[in-house]
Amino acid sequence: MTSISKGIGYFRLLSDLFFVYFSFFLAAFLSHRDIQIVDWYLSLLLAITWYFSSRMTNLYDEFRTSKFIDEFLLLFPNIILQFIVVVLVFFTLNDQLFQRQLSFIYPIVLFFFLTITKYAAKKYLQYVRSKGRNIKKILIVGTNKLAQKFWEIIKHNTIFGYQLEGFIDEKKPAHLNGLYKGKLEDIDAILSRTKIEEIIIAVPEFSSANLEYVIRVADKYAVRTRFIPDYFRFNSNRFQLEMFGDYPLVTVRREPLEQYYAQIMKRVFDIVFSILVIILIFSWLFPIVALLIKLDSKGPVFYKQERWGKGNKVFQCFKFRSMYVQNDERKFKQAGIDDPRITKVGKWLRKTNLDEMPQFFNVLLGDMAVVGPRPHAALHNEEAKKEIEAYLVRHWVKPGITGWAQVNGYRGETKNNTLMQKRVEFDIHYIENWTFWFDIEIVLMTIYNTIKGDMMAY
Repeated sequence: MTSISKGIGYFRLLSDLFFVYFSFFLAAFLSHRDIQIVDWYLSLLLAITWYFSSRMTNLYDEFRTSKFIDEFLLLFPNIILQFIVVVLVFFTLNDQLFQRQLSFIYPIVLFFFLTITKYAAKKYLQYVRSKGRNIKKILIVGTNKLAQKFWEIIKHNTIFGYQLEGFIDEKKPAHLNGLYKGKLEDIDAILSRTKIEEIIIAVPEFSSANLEYVIRVADKYAVRTRFIPDYFRFNSNRFQLEMFGDYPLVTVRREPLEQYYAQIMKRVFDIVFSILVIILIFSWLFPIVALLIKLDSKGPVFYKQERWGKGNKVFQCFKFRSMYVQNDERKFKQAGIDDPRITKVGKWLRKTNLDEMPQFFNVLLGDMAVVGPRPHAALHNEEAKKEIEAYLVRHWVKPGITGWAQVNGYRGETKNNTLMQKRVEFDIHYIENWTFWFDIEIVLMTIYNTIKGDMMAY
């Protein structure tokens, strides 16, 4: 990290520590609590906790190429830990003086201030970088298609704060228009006369000797070296490097839910969330929906359909019945706009996603998760796996009541393979990028879409 980047990182940390103190004492004021000696010690403990938790969550990474939402979501585990510390301290000390109000007001106030300041800081840095300041100069080794694509990203995203100094390669392409800086053997001279902060190696077949030479010269001038593996030909953009004994192995698809702790965390969330939904919502909503379905058309309240789950395992997926009872239910046909098979009540159930509510019982049974790729009918899977690239990868995890594809508009009827391919790409992105906070984000987006209304829900 450059001295400027370190300075910005330290400033962000100090700014957040200030708001930890400020928010705590403001919360004490709002809860009408007189400041006591224990509050000064507690505020110091909260600052120390923030320092270590923010380091563990990489809250002060540069976030040059990230969206604000990525930094925003990292606030949650840090603020939740602040809440836990406050509650534990007050519980241990048996301090009853407005401790309940303070415990709840403090994380809310802290979350408010940090969200505002971080959003403002993100916008300010983007503005500064668009004006040519806080820039990192890079040198690209290679002039092939991979190098050109990387250059295009830099050129069209000035807010990332990178500036291309030029290319080096064994041959001089005519189309570079002055950006060609020389051959590999010239890299020492280039670094000696130009302030380069990073070298990007974008040569798919780069020999070990050349790589060793570049790293040695880069280390001489304290320049970071990065290389882009030529893995883009695979349909994955997340790779994981791990050691197998003395040998490094690259896993083509990173899958966080392979980790046992992640599975436990996700399963606990699924169970707790489903029980809360069933007790708080389903318990009173079920009689109403059941009565409306019965009054609207003949047939059962629930509809069961065979769907594929994790590892292509078949399970019975529950839904509220939203269609008229069919003579031959073995025939599979996706529901479309103004589908005559859909009942009046069924149209409302689908529009509000309430037809999926019984699937929380599937979650409790362990066949589904709250968040994951949506399960498709068995016959649909048989057709899609033959025509859609990497279709079955989505079955590496449990299917979900809602998913990343659905909240981004890829739901309902898929009239062509292009739409299905996009849905699969979103599902794979979810699998490769899963975090607990990603699940929370999807749940919140689902609630928002349900309230707003979804044009693709029919």
